[in-house]
Amino acid sequence: MLEAMPRPSPVRDALRACLTEHPRHGWSLDELLAELHAENLSADFSTVFRALNWLEAEGEVLRVDLGDGKARYEANTTHHEHIRCNSCGTVSEVPGCLVQGSTQLVEATTGFSITDHRLVFSGLCPSCKSA
Repeated sequence: MLEAMPRPSPVRDALRACLTEHPRHGWSLDELLAELHAENLSADFSTVFRALNWLEAEGEVLRVDLGDGKARYEANTTHHEHIRCNSCGTVSEVPGCLVQGSTQLVEATTGFSITDHRLVFSGLCPSCKSA
């Protein structure tokens, strides 16, 4: 049986473009909604939430927990870690995987089979550190 194609969605398309074209990490739902409104796209909170859930289920978007109590979203691209400033909230990418070699040790000591991980460093960014 053929699976039905999803209906076209300007909101999904705009979210996909926003997350892939802007070099930014950890968009909150409010920030994405504001970005869509800035592009004159009519959307409400629940529409954006449903579109993000659909994109996440399709593997195009990752929901990221950066330790600030907000669900955040980014394009599902290459694996990387994050670093977040405790003062201003700036989020940056830490390239590569810093714990790749540790997964075997974790599996051996816990009995788990590791399928994924997320690591968020926190501290002070250069601007806040020098202030």
